[in-house]
Amino acid sequence: MKKIFAILALTLLLMPAVAFAQPAGCTWEGDPALRYGFGQYDGLPFNQPGWDYANAYPGQMLTYTLAPYNATPYSTVPSCKLLDTLCFNAVSLQGWVLATNPPMGSLQELPAGGYIWYQQISITAPCDAVVGDKDTLIARCAYANNAGVCAPECGDCQDPNIRPATGVKYYNADTLVVTVIAAPPALGVLQDTLTLVDRGQTQAFVPFTICNQDECAPPTLYSYNIKNKGVTGRIPVINQSGSTTVDGGACKDVYGIIDAGLALACDYDTLTIIVWTPVPVVYDTCVQVIHIIEPEPVPLFTVPVVTILVLALILAAAVFMRRRAVSRA
Repeated sequence: MKKIFAILALTLLLMPAVAFAQPAGCTWEGDPALRYGFGQYDGLPFNQPGWDYANAYPGQMLTYTLAPYNATPYSTVPSCKLLDTLCFNAVSLQGWVLATNPPMGSLQELPAGGYIWYQQISITAPCDAVVGDKDTLIARCAYANNAGVCAPECGDCQDPNIRPATGVKYYNADTLVVTVIAAPPALGVLQDTLTLVDRGQTQAFVPFTICNQDECAPPTLYSYNIKNKGVTGRIPVINQSGSTTVDGGACKDVYGIIDAGLALACDYDTLTIIVWTPVPVVYDTCVQVIHIIEPEPVPLFTVPVVTILVLALILAAAVFMRRRAVSRA
C-alpha cells in the first residue's frame, strides 16, 4: 500500500498545474506547498521541479529542514486563499526509518499570506543495505481532513503554485533519492593540530579522540600507544599504552600526559598516537604539536569581584550605621 501511494504521489508531483476535484471529507481553504524542499541543499532555488539526490552509508542518518507553506499569495483559485490547517507527511519507498520534528502528521494552522513552519526530517540507511541500494523519500505538505487528521489523500487545490514575478514553482511534494555508498573506515582518530600547554604544568593532558565511525558496528575494543619526542633536559619522553571500548557511531577521548614542569616558554614537542583493533587488524595514526607558553596571570580583582566587594562594604556600612542610630535612640 505504501508503494502504491508513493507512486501516486510521484505522478501528482510531475503533473501540470490543475485544480483537482475536492474529495469527500476534505475542505480546501488554503493551498499547501513546500516553500523549501530538499533542493535547497543542492543549490536549487526554492522547490524547483525535479528530483534531488544524496548518498548515505549503512547506518548513516541524513537530516534536512523543509518548509511547508500556505501558498495563498500564489494561488489562482479564489476559494483557496484563506487560513487553513495543514500538516506534513513523508514516505520511504523501501521502508527506511524516518524521524520528524514536529512529529509527522502534526496539525499546523497557517494564516493566509504565505506563512510557513520549519519541518525537520531524517532518514537512516539500514545496516543491511549494500552499496548501490537506493531509496526514494517523498515529503509532502497536505491538508487535514474534516476529522482533524492529516490527509494527503485530500489532494491539492492547485499544484504547482507559480510565483508570477519569477516563474518559480512551489509544489506540494518533493522527492529525494538516496544511494547507499561504502562506509568509511570503522576506526578514525581526531586531534587538534596544535595544543598549547602552560609552562610549569607537571601533568598536561593532551587529548586524542578515538571514533568508531561505523554506526552499525558493535562496541569495539581499541588499543593505543602515545609517544612524544621530548626535549632533552626539559620535557621527559613518554610511552603510554592503553585500551578503550567505543560503541558504534561514538567517540571517546584518551590522553597523552606531558610533564612541562621544567619546560621553557616556546619549547615544542610532538605527540604521536597509534590506535588499532586486534582482529582484523585496522589501525590509524595521528600527530599533533605541543607548544609551551607562559601561563596567563589570573587577575585577583576582576570587575565582578570589585563590584561584589563594593556592595558588601555598602551593606556592612548600612548595618553599622543603623545599629549606631538605634543605640543612640
